[in-house]
Amino acid sequence: MTTFDDRDILVQSVESVLNQTHEDLELLLVDDGSGPETKALIAGFDDPRLKLLQQANDGLSSARNRGLHHASGDYICFLDADDTRAPWAFAEAARIIEETGTELLIVRGVYSGERTRLEVFLDESAMEGYEAEAPEDLADRKAWAMSCEPQSANKFIHRDVIARGALRFPNDHFFEDILFHTMVIAHARSVEICAARSFTYFQRQLRLQLTATSGTARFDIIGTARVTFQLFEQHPEFNNPRQRGALAIGALRLLRWCDESIPAFHRFAYRMALRQTLRQINPLFLVIDETVPDPRNERHALMQYAREVLQ
Repeated sequence: MTTFDDRDILVQSVESVLNQTHEDLELLLVDDGSGPETKALIAGFDDPRLKLLQQANDGLSSARNRGLHHASGDYICFLDADDTRAPWAFAEAARIIEETGTELLIVRGVYSGERTRLEVFLDESAMEGYEAEAPEDLADRKAWAMSCEPQSANKFIHRDVIARGALRFPNDHFFEDILFHTMVIAHARSVEICAARSFTYFQRQLRLQLTATSGTARFDIIGTARVTFQLFEQHPEFNNPRQRGALAIGALRLLRWCDESIPAFHRFAYRMALRQTLRQINPLFLVIDETVPDPRNERHALMQYAREVLQ
């Protein structure tokens, strides 16, 4: 868990981890240069399982990477300092891991939006598609996992996967989750998906988040997507068209979303930068057949968007 001046909301997130029914855990809390109010709250926690790591403010990716460097657990997961885990979340994950020995477990979540109403999370349709297909082949499991929402809280990752791929978050870039998400799945040697909705993602009401802004930070998705495509092309999983296509759908969805929400006076520059990136990536990424997992049924609209950008 990373924190930067999260103040009171940090307390419920930390307590949701420390109050798990599965008690064999460590919580690495990386303080990314918070002010005195948040530091005072952190000092009030009294649990030997909580380990505090402090650093000067260097951003979310840097803080997560610091946590990865110090983590000693067999499995690693992430939770933002304004989100929560259900009290049985770790116990359920541990049960599935013990039964299957999976290196990567993807879990469902719920979403609390502007009206504080709990809703299914964004990748619910991907989870349902996976259950309907019930794939036994690992490559097909990975394709469905790739189509899930690229965010950090929905994964329990064996430390061997992290080491095998030398995986880290890209520092100084937003939309860091899509790169980490893609490469974790690529390097995992087994994948399971948990049906239980075991975490809650809260959209903040009084503090801006990247998903609620429309500034030039949206340009970062172009660089992050380009690096993701490049790294995945070097991995053997690139040869699987279903995984390759699922990655392309997820990346193009984010690229189009940023395009649509960025201020109009930045749109020309955004399109020019994106055009250059799409011209440089392997053209096979833009060949998506009907067998690729596409739970939101967006492949045709996204391919049309890519063609418009490339014109």
